[in-house]
Amino acid sequence: MSRPDRRKKKAPGGEAGGVQVSKPNFPEWSDKPDSTNLHAAAQSLVGVSRSTSAEAQRDRIIRALRIGPQTSYDLRRLRCYQAPARIKELRDRFGYSSLTKRVTLWDRDGWPHRGAALYVLESEPAVIGGAK
Repeated sequence: MSRPDRRKKKAPGGEAGGVQVSKPNFPEWSDKPDSTNLHAAAQSLVGVSRSTSAEAQRDRIIRALRIGPQTSYDLRRLRCYQAPARIKELRDRFGYSSLTKRVTLWDRDGWPHRGAALYVLESEPAVIGGAK
C-alpha cells in the first residue's frame, strides 16, 4: 500500500521559488455563524478586568455569549484560556444552559482546526428576588 504524495506541487508559470501555496478562499474562522460576534464581544469588554482568575474568565465568557455564539478560539482571544472548565462551572455551579458544537475552523493561514468548540448560550439562571 503506497502512501499519498504530500510534497508541495510546483507552480505552473514558475512562481518565485517554484512552489504554489494554495489555501482555501475562506475568511478567518469561516464556520462561525456571525464573524462580527468577536468584535462586538471585545467592545463589550472595554474596561473589564484583564485578570485571568476563574471569576473574571466566567464574567467575560457570559458577556461574550450574550452577544452570540463564540468559538474556543474567540474566547482565547478574549483572555479566557480555560474555556471548557469555565463553561462547565457555569453549567454545573451557576445554572447557565449552553450548547457545545464541534466545528472545523480555518485559520488565517488556511489550516483547518477540526473539533474546535462553538459555545451557544441557551438560557441563563432565573433571578430570584430581583437581585442581580
